[in-house]
Amino acid sequence: MTKKKPKSEHKETGRPTIMNDSTLGKLKEGFAQGFSVRNTCIWADISQDTYFNYCKKNPNFSEQCKTLQQKPLIKSILVINKALNEGDVTTAKWYAERKCKDEFSLRNELTAKDGEELKPVVNIVLS
Repeated sequence: MTKKKPKSEHKETGRPTIMNDSTLGKLKEGFAQGFSVRNTCIWADISQDTYFNYCKKNPNFSEQCKTLQQKPLIKSILVINKALNEGDVTTAKWYAERKCKDEFSLRNELTAKDGEELKPVVNIVLS
């Protein structure tokens, strides 16, 4: 009868993982730059399936990537706030149009004659 070797003596078999420090670093870098999951995976030279499988096995990494994806938004908010604090009128108008749409929106409404509501017309063609 052959004795089983302890786990520590087993050699790793199979293909080495592509999810090494270099790949993980590329993923983090891509997300911090605002890339989508698809583009981040292209950047890191892995498939999206590989990324999602890794995230399932490593939920902390998945959360870290979601946090990194917010960095560009945070940077943009800081830039907007800086411009507002410096009295940039163009930025102030832009910000108001988006944050207070009811009051400052530049939307155009189409109405019928005498301001009446537009009614759709449906033409049915029989052949």
